[in-house]
Amino acid sequence: MCGACGRAAVADPILGSVRTIRQHLIVAQTVNALCRKLPGAAKVTAVADGWTTTSATGGSSHCRTVGELWRTVIGGLESSAALLAVLPPPGANAAGAEESALAAAVIRSARDETQKKYR
Repeated sequence: MCGACGRAAVADPILGSVRTIRQHLIVAQTVNALCRKLPGAAKVTAVADGWTTTSATGGSSHCRTVGELWRTVIGGLESSAALLAVLPPPGANAAGAEESALAAAVIRSARDETQKKYR
């Protein structure tokens, strides 16, 4: 529990237990860039404790982890295979800067969550 705001702290395997709005913005930007051309893809907005997704029909949902965010986005797609088609191949992003490393982790998470759907 956060002593400042009283909200439950949620550890994220991608971001860890201490997260920043900057990290949330990078994740939102990465997800939106990947899903921009996919029919029915939700629009992702960074908020202080996670992300808000807005579907093509106007419905919204709040996500607190990157995995939960991808499950929400994938659930709104006509075909999750379309997401796999737009993901860069593994290792295509050079992880030099923090943004690149975080974006690469978000992309790996998308691949993992999409593959879980097929199992």
